[in-house]
Amino acid sequence: MSHTRHIKCFERDNRLSIKPIKDIAKLLRNDRILGEPTRLLIMILLYLNIRMKFTDLQKILGLTAGNLASHLKKLRESGYVNVRKTFLLELRTTTIVEITKNGARRLLEFMGSLKEILKLVHQETH
Repeated sequence: MSHTRHIKCFERDNRLSIKPIKDIAKLLRNDRILGEPTRLLIMILLYLNIRMKFTDLQKILGLTAGNLASHLKKLRESGYVNVRKTFLLELRTTTIVEITKNGARRLLEFMGSLKEILKLVHQETH
């Protein structure tokens, strides 16, 4: 009796071309800011809410303050968000993060490109 296990090999689905995968890779390479999942989530949250408190973003995303600050710095340097300190109820300072018009425009362009790629994948698999 042989103890050799038969491993099923997965075959490539020939209905799906490699083009959508290459398109996604190109999209992510061309925009290293939005191509990073955490920054993309930050931008989506800000697009939906326009502005949010730093602490709310931190809680929702489950990030450390330092990690979130690092992502926001890159987004700010790219002109996608504004970060400002303000007084909340005159008691303490609060950091507010707000999406810029440029950031909203760029996010919509990025998501539009991703949508077109996903539509192609869907067409090829159905």
